[in-house]
Amino acid sequence: MATSQEDMTVGELVDGEDLEFLKALAAERGVNIPELIKEGIQLVMRRRTRPKPMKGTLQAFRGKD
Repeated sequence: MATSQEDMTVGELVDGEDLEFLKALAAERGVNIPELIKEGIQLVMRRRTRPKPMKGTLQAFRGKD
C-alpha cells in the first residue's frame, strides 16, 4: 500500500469492472487513464464551483431621496 494518498496508482484506487470501464473509455477518447481521471475531476470541480444564477428578478438599487 502507498505511504500517502498522493502516491497511489489507478490500480490501487479502482479495480475490476471500474478499471475495465476506464480503460475502454480512455481508448475510445484516445487518452491515457490518468488524463481521463484528471478531466473527470476537473469537470466535477467546475460544476461545483460554477457561479449560480440569482433567483428572482433583478431590480435597480434605489437610494434614499
